Amino acid sequence: MPDVRCMRSVVGVIMYDLVLSQQLKTDDGPVNGSFSLAYLWKMKIPLKELQVLALDCQATGANPKKGHLLEIGWVKTRAGATVRPEALPVTSYLAGLPQDVEIPPAVKRITGISMEALEKALPPGDIWQKVAATAKEIAAADDMNTCPAIIHYSRFEKPFLRDLHAKSRHPEDFPLRIICTHEIAKRLLPGLPRRGLRAVAGYFGHSVPPSRRSADHAVATAVIWQNLILQLKAEQGIRNLDQLMDWLSRPASQGRNDRVYPMKPEIRLGLPEKPGIYRMLRSNMDLLYIGKATSLKQRVNSYFRKKGAQAEHTLEMLSQAADLDVTLTGSALEAAVLESDEIKRYAPPYNVALQKNQRKLVFHSRNLRKRAAKPDDIHCIGPLPEGSITEAMAAFGTWYATRQHITRDEIIEIGYTILGMPEAHAPEPDCLAEGLDLFRQNHLTWLEHPSALRVISRLGHGLWRKWLAELETAQTEDMQQTAEEESVDPEKENGEAPSWTPETVARSIEKFSMRSALLIRRSRWLCLLSESSLAWETRGSKGRRKIVLLFKNGAVGDRLEMPIGEKAPFSAGYAKRSANRREIFDLTTYERLRVVTTELRRLVTEGRKVEIRLGPNAILRSRQLAKLLPWV
Repeated sequence: MPDVRCMRSVVGVIMYDLVLSQQLKTDDGPVNGSFSLAYLWKMKIPLKELQVLALDCQATGANPKKGHLLEIGWVKTRAGATVRPEALPVTSYLAGLPQDVEIPPAVKRITGISMEALEKALPPGDIWQKVAATAKEIAAADDMNTCPAIIHYSRFEKPFLRDLHAKSRHPEDFPLRIICTHEIAKRLLPGLPRRGLRAVAGYFGHSVPPSRRSADHAVATAVIWQNLILQLKAEQGIRNLDQLMDWLSRPASQGRNDRVYPMKPEIRLGLPEKPGIYRMLRSNMDLLYIGKATSLKQRVNSYFRKKGAQAEHTLEMLSQAADLDVTLTGSALEAAVLESDEIKRYAPPYNVALQKNQRKLVFHSRNLRKRAAKPDDIHCIGPLPEGSITEAMAAFGTWYATRQHITRDEIIEIGYTILGMPEAHAPEPDCLAEGLDLFRQNHLTWLEHPSALRVISRLGHGLWRKWLAELETAQTEDMQQTAEEESVDPEKENGEAPSWTPETVARSIEKFSMRSALLIRRSRWLCLLSESSLAWETRGSKGRRKIVLLFKNGAVGDRLEMPIGEKAPFSAGYAKRSANRREIFDLTTYERLRVVTTELRRLVTEGRKVEIRLGPNAILRSRQLAKLLPWV
């Protein structure tokens, strides 16, 4: 007679098997074949020993109805493997797009994938066959019917993968059992400010490259899975797949969670109330961000005291920052200079504004028509930051030199370059031609001079003076930033096209003139500053002291502290010719001196006593600087 307890145990297991099958159906559809005791045993393979497919997709839209797959990448891995992330076997393929479908500009920018790169792409169906074959291998290795597929934020990938499978008309069922690592992280790390792939991978000490590519994201997903498995076992006692699926099937906590940061409070609370720079670091000591501060303690702790909205990239960074490194400086100005230099040197991923990236400097000829990367006797106007504005200056120089003998088509092409915007946002040709003519009529007096450089400088200066007068009550730095950024930005894909009239065209060319004149004036000022001495009174100094920085070749050569009444020395290179000064400029030097200029503006606004000594008898003091700085 069979053991009654044994029979009850078998029946109980079978009933649990049926219940589990219903739970799994709701997540990703039914599993191939019937459930059995053998399948239940397979579900009890330790998670760290389970073979999985870490997978990522990039696409041109949010779902298959709005876009197309662009790339698929995957990694065969096991959470218990000791292989370093960079040694994981990654497979990725670009997917061919339908005819006449272009990659959206925003997708090009974040992925770095161009239409030219797609010339070697595979048909999406062929890629899916490779994914399905790999999934079959992994399922066989696990002795399971479907392959566990690990995807971070699978809500995006799942529709694309199911659409691919449906279009392939594959006779077998969908081969992947998708497990979302974002959903696991949301439950295990409820207080982490952000739980996107980059944030969670960084939290676990893994750096994800800036371009969004499937191979990199698949590796990051594998790293996240490996670390989450350890945490699941330690905190939840979850050791196998059926326990994980049961845990995920339960409703997640809906309560509001306070933000919990990886950085321990004692690391930041002991910072001094002194100026300097701070470096945010991952747990693996990768550099995330460099910032400057008048008070390191106040600035760094301000990140962690904010309860309201913060920028997404800041929250993503704080989700990864586990440690801190600081360097004290003698003043906030010196901190700003050091920050600029170190950002150029190390290019931290969250310092976007001051990074080198692909930016360069250029030097224009006096007629503005020619440009060069290095200064010489012909290209002696600069340094100027390369970009749409310098392209517009060259176009203006061409228009000015040939305006009496130029075809209508040439006028249109030059006009579009001067406005510096994509064709989709540009005015109609007739409107553009009328706007150029109106601009010429409005400024005939200025446009009579034979030199394009003199015209753009004086016209821009006059328009700038008028504009400053109209905005007399605004802060100088805000006005300057507005003037530099007010032209239409060709990078904005989603902005509405402006409503063009000849008047708005003429006004846009005036704005271009103002911005060009500003950059030309700034270049001359930075050349002067490159071989000078800067002195300013320290705040609240009991002994009436001042700090003196001596600039040599655009860098801080010496730093002195001296009594306020003592005359500061002048730079040894004060007699250096302008041509020689231009030769020392690279982007790091340009940005360093631009930052010094910004800090000078702050010191003057605060009412500090400031002096810039350009030579033995050439000294600019606070009152003169207050008049000069708004123009550079």
